[in-house]
Amino acid sequence: MDKSFVTSIIAVNFLQMIWLITYKKLLSLRETFILSGFVVIQFISGMFITGSYIAFSQLLFLALQFIFVARKLNNWFIPSLLISIENSLILLSWIPTLDTWDILHINQIITDLTYSKYLYLFILLQQLLLFFLILLVSYLNKRFSLSNSISLLPKKYKLLSILMLLLLLLLSGLKQFSVLQGDPISVLYSSGIVIGSTIIITFNLLLAIKYNDEKKYIELLSEAYKQEKNKVTLSEEFRQEYQTLLLSLNSYLEQKDKEKAISLLNGIIDYSDPLLTPNLYKKISSISNPAVRGLLTSFLTKCLTANIDIRLNVTDNLTNVKMNIVDFIRCLSILLNNAYEATEQTNHSFISITIEGTKDFLTVEVRNTYNEEKKVSFQTLLQNNFSTKIGHQGKGLHIFMTILDQYPECDYTITQKENQFIANFTLLKAVHERRHL
Repeated sequence: MDKSFVTSIIAVNFLQMIWLITYKKLLSLRETFILSGFVVIQFISGMFITGSYIAFSQLLFLALQFIFVARKLNNWFIPSLLISIENSLILLSWIPTLDTWDILHINQIITDLTYSKYLYLFILLQQLLLFFLILLVSYLNKRFSLSNSISLLPKKYKLLSILMLLLLLLLSGLKQFSVLQGDPISVLYSSGIVIGSTIIITFNLLLAIKYNDEKKYIELLSEAYKQEKNKVTLSEEFRQEYQTLLLSLNSYLEQKDKEKAISLLNGIIDYSDPLLTPNLYKKISSISNPAVRGLLTSFLTKCLTANIDIRLNVTDNLTNVKMNIVDFIRCLSILLNNAYEATEQTNHSFISITIEGTKDFLTVEVRNTYNEEKKVSFQTLLQNNFSTKIGHQGKGLHIFMTILDQYPECDYTITQKENQFIANFTLLKAVHERRHL
């Protein structure tokens, strides 16, 4: 089969990958259209331009896709693994169809006439097989949240990414050479290495992510346990001293010593405050998403260490929202970071976080106090590259709004009320979740 014609077929394969695998999960609508346009040009070029050099357009497509995904996630490993998975699916769909048909033709087991007669049938079979393989991967991804878990990797693994791409390029070239030589054994070996290494890396990666999530969850439960244990200890101490404190208070009242009575009463309130404060870590543990749990746990610890008065209200477990989890984490992280930095400049540091859900919607709200002495217009505050904090780029809220603008079903508001800055966004819940509620 002519290489330029192969390029056109692979272009159609890439088009399926773009819309069925990466769209909304790793790429925005704009990026998806850009890649689709590139693939259409690749398809047309392969149909009308002869020459093996046209095959290099595939590398340009993969490079462009790599740049888009790496820029969005700030990670090299994920786009490398994505390219490896895409090529594995293409290999799996080509081996029993077009590769087998080419090998039979090269070894003269079938005639030129037979090869030409049924070639388009095998092209159709390859496209159908790839389509079903993509559906299978999409189901597994949805069932086990593979893309969400991998997208939240803390490390970039640049060296491993480069080695993976070099190995993929080498083995893909070896596989194509084996097909042209009519050697089925070499085709299976090279393809098996690509597919096998992709499966092994993905599987081990998911095990590492699961271990890390469980480790963080254990740490969260440990913090919740420590809070409860401290409350039990304080409660026991308070119970023993409570009668003495009441007798002292009664004595001051009988003596009409108002100042000492008020002072003792305030002391009792301050002493008992830890007993009345809700266990915030316990509230976080009700969230099912490990990444959100980890983000809130880290933020809560940071605020408590800085003696910031923090309130947390969680009524939804975030099982499934109609938004890419990476985008959700970025939006929530931006609001939390902005709230923390703003309270650093105030005398009374206060942050309130609310995550509540209804049958159809999820709402996230972050409130915080801010320095009212800095008179800044509200429109100026939302501009790109503007910040009231020295040394900050001022891109947070602009990025927050840019991300949410990609989701037409999302709504957000950013307001100032009295001495508080209030930011919230509302998301539509997934259809299948709403049906089960």
